[in-house]
Amino acid sequence: MLQKKSEDKNNVWMLFDTAYTLVGQAVMETQEGDSIAVMRPIGENADDVRQLHIVLFSRAEDPKVVYRGEVGAKRGGKLYLELVTRLEGDTRRQLRVRMQFHSKLIRMQEQQPFRVPLVSVDLSGGGIAFQCPSKLEIGEVCEVVVPVTYPMLVLKMQILRREQVSSLKWQYSAKFVDLAHEEEACLMQAIFSEQWRRGKCRAVSGVYEGGKN
Repeated sequence: MLQKKSEDKNNVWMLFDTAYTLVGQAVMETQEGDSIAVMRPIGENADDVRQLHIVLFSRAEDPKVVYRGEVGAKRGGKLYLELVTRLEGDTRRQLRVRMQFHSKLIRMQEQQPFRVPLVSVDLSGGGIAFQCPSKLEIGEVCEVVVPVTYPMLVLKMQILRREQVSSLKWQYSAKFVDLAHEEEACLMQAIFSEQWRRGKCRAVSGVYEGGKN
């Protein structure tokens, strides 16, 4: 018999699609680690969650462990996940949240730090996508201020991709480099805690104004 779990903050799970993008939240009504998991979507994105066929999920308050499951049935508004397996390696670093915040990056020009304003597009434990008015070089290493942690983190990143979105704006994808374990843990905790505090399940939710100065 499936053992129903109590609904509390520690039993709220973040659900992601196969592109590692946050879709919504759910309460797990079975034991963690079982090969079958019953998920009851909650929040305003519950309908979006019910459209998933393959689900990546991680505990909202402790995102260090990531599972994968295939939707075998949908009954009573719940998802019945089969073939649930625990993902190994750096999968959690790929889980990303669409989150806007104003901040800045720091690049060296003629051995002097130069600050450039940016607006984030999404954030993960492994990197960041953002837009800014400066043209950066592919492979360039600079620093970014991440204001969603307390205290703020200043992380080194390397530019991977660049796309010009207007005459005065570029969008970039970058990966964090030399990320300490403590920094990664702090970053992941802040990402999911921010989603919980907002009480929203939308992948894009509000604009965080930290680090604007």
